[in-house]
Amino acid sequence: MLDEPGQSRAQGASAVVDLRAQGETLVEEARSTGRGRAVRAVLRQPGQNLVLLGLPAGGGLPEHDAPGPASLLCLSGRVTLSSEGSSHTMPAGTACVIPSERHEVTAAVDSVCLLTLSLPDS
Repeated sequence: MLDEPGQSRAQGASAVVDLRAQGETLVEEARSTGRGRAVRAVLRQPGQNLVLLGLPAGGGLPEHDAPGPASLLCLSGRVTLSSEGSSHTMPAGTACVIPSERHEVTAAVDSVCLLTLSLPDS
């Protein structure tokens, strides 16, 4: 999921990131490429990555496994997080733990989400 074409290098721990501006840019990028999503790692530090998702209406992340503990914060718009028979509608300003089983995210309207991935230190 993080190896999207055009993805920029993540900022260092001391960087301040304008999530709103980058999110709007990602939604437009996703719409123009027709991929249904644009993804950019915005901050990385040992054990944690913050990934910004730009999802145009109808776009999203196809079914996949989580690489480890993760959470999703809907910054704008409205998305649905679905897994094994359950789903959670997430309007702007809501957050949810990503289930460990296979799951998918679908945007009902143009949406920007922040994915937090907890990864083992390497």
